[in-house]
Amino acid sequence: MASRNKMKVDTHLLQAKLLFEASLINEAEKLYLEVLTKYPNQPNANFNLGLITLKDQRIERSLIYFKTALEADPEQRQYWISYIDALIQAKLYEDADIVLSYGLKAGLNGHEVVSLMARCRHDDKTSSVHINMPASYVEDELISLFSEARYEEVEHKLLTLMQDYPDWLVGWKILSDTLLVQQKDARIPAKRALELNPNDAKEHCYYGLILKKEGDLKGALSAFEQAVILKPDYAAAYNNLGIVCKDMGNVEEGIRYYRQALQINPRYASCYSNLLFCLSHSENIEVNALFKEHLLFAEQYELPLKAKWPKHRNVPDGQRCLKIGFVSADFRDHSLVYFFEPILKYLASSLKLSLYAYSASVIEDQVTARLRAEFRFWNKVDALSDEAFAKRIIDDEVDILVDLDGHTSGNRLLTFALKPAPIQVSWLGYLATTGLAAMDYYFADGYLLPSGKYDSQFTEKLVQLPANAPFMPHALAPEVNRLPALTNGYITFGCFSRPSKITRNVVKLWCSLLKAIPKSKLLLGAMSLDGSYEILVNWFSQEGITGSRLIFQPRSDMATYLRLHYEVDICLDTFPSNGVTTTCHAAWMGLPTLCLEGDSLTSRGAQGVMKHLSLGDFVAKDEASYVVRGQSCVNNINQLDLLRQSLRDRFRQSLLARPDVIANGLELAFQQMWKRWCLKLPAEAIEISISE
Repeated sequence: MASRNKMKVDTHLLQAKLLFEASLINEAEKLYLEVLTKYPNQPNANFNLGLITLKDQRIERSLIYFKTALEADPEQRQYWISYIDALIQAKLYEDADIVLSYGLKAGLNGHEVVSLMARCRHDDKTSSVHINMPASYVEDELISLFSEARYEEVEHKLLTLMQDYPDWLVGWKILSDTLLVQQKDARIPAKRALELNPNDAKEHCYYGLILKKEGDLKGALSAFEQAVILKPDYAAAYNNLGIVCKDMGNVEEGIRYYRQALQINPRYASCYSNLLFCLSHSENIEVNALFKEHLLFAEQYELPLKAKWPKHRNVPDGQRCLKIGFVSADFRDHSLVYFFEPILKYLASSLKLSLYAYSASVIEDQVTARLRAEFRFWNKVDALSDEAFAKRIIDDEVDILVDLDGHTSGNRLLTFALKPAPIQVSWLGYLATTGLAAMDYYFADGYLLPSGKYDSQFTEKLVQLPANAPFMPHALAPEVNRLPALTNGYITFGCFSRPSKITRNVVKLWCSLLKAIPKSKLLLGAMSLDGSYEILVNWFSQEGITGSRLIFQPRSDMATYLRLHYEVDICLDTFPSNGVTTTCHAAWMGLPTLCLEGDSLTSRGAQGVMKHLSLGDFVAKDEASYVVRGQSCVNNINQLDLLRQSLRDRFRQSLLARPDVIANGLELAFQQMWKRWCLKLPAEAIEISISE
């Protein structure tokens, strides 16, 4: 009989759940109440009745249901969360505090808990104010744990501490930092810190950085603007305004803010790197002028350091095993890894190379762990000054030091400017010169930088590899689908590049193509989460393309991003800053990318991918032929579908899928560079020719 009654209860609960999900609330409530007539402490029924009555503003009744559910099954995290939330809504702040403290002792944690803590204090206008702070040793202990990367322990201790010290500003700041480094949402503690310190420009700036990380560009912009109102000479805030404007697609405004920051603080090297990166996206600067801007960076930041360049004591033996160091802030889940990781294991297996990693990022993840396993030596250097970092490299007696960042975020170019290694090379992260005299070589290939044609745009000597780098498709990539135009009846173009790469002239050219193919549509798949892309909508509107022909998709997780390719027939590239990672992902998903042949490395990335795939027909010489080639593709959708189905195999047969060949080329390049140094010869352009 007991078993039969349990089956009946389970059936009632399931039926009630389905009714609830179908918004048939009254019917669901009746079934849950029927369960309680026989089993008054049944936790599931009580919990759901709590949700129903709370939504219906029967708050006092909901408290009874939530309390009963929690007492019946305290292992259910959501029972704690909902009960505390209901107590706060009922303005029973002291009771909410008590239940929350019990929950914390039971191991309750996470973003929702931080939110509840803040709401308890923020909403409680009548509760007593705790103005005391913990003893100084508590703060010291937390900082020590943080420095040891024991982040979960710090988080748990702070969640408990903040119950007793809700107005402890430093505590909220440490909690925010702790959540941030764990890649968790830090908005609640950062906002609480701002509430406690509203007239501090740095607090607004920090809050803006948190909002930016969570995709709220409009909110971040507002926070940074408030920071400069409070502190008009706040260079970091102007730098951050530049970053947000660039991310929103307003490149020229970003450039203006960067220059303003540099006027305030001319020694702000990372801001100058941001300026150079942003200038590489601008359609209002000529190639030669951009090169000169890079030279000015070296004049400003490298020239004063030249007197400190060491006399390298590396043993000049052309046959010995070479110590190769790689420096990056992106040894983590980052686009760099798609190109670097597949080649790393081949380099690591070489008996002629000994690999050293210098990780310049505080963030570490599963990708970091994979990469670390391939290196003989792993060094975390994010906390080291440039001088201390350079000394580490010298002490390690690194022979060839490879920069993987260029002028991108987190770079350590000022360490390279101290010339800690005899030979220094830039590769992968930045598609332009570093401008440094201390950087001897730059890796590329013949499609990107044909020998002798673009050498004048680099302070480095160019090294032509068989291919610049391989590409590792993502494990989540689904199988290639059929061409969507076959069933849609129209062509869908697509672009997955950041808004900062979509310039006014790019939009103008795309609109010419859309007008030439009247039924076609355009999907833009990397828009900011907060919808801050009005500038793009306006540009399209000014060119006569209405919103009905545009499909905006926000930045998303990798699986969603890759599956969006199912909706696109052909990808369109941006200029002057090309997409490279997006072009490779698209090719793996069966989509060719229509691009313009550029006059600098920044604008030749996509064409390099297309030519390695023997798809030169998708590389247009000029804007007129760009439209003609786009029309030609559309005129034969069956042929386009055949290409879609075969492109993944074509990719597998190209050098983009041959990390072994490229690794051999790198090893030969390292050896040639080293032999020249041993002979006291200056760097010179190198072309590696290698048979497969």
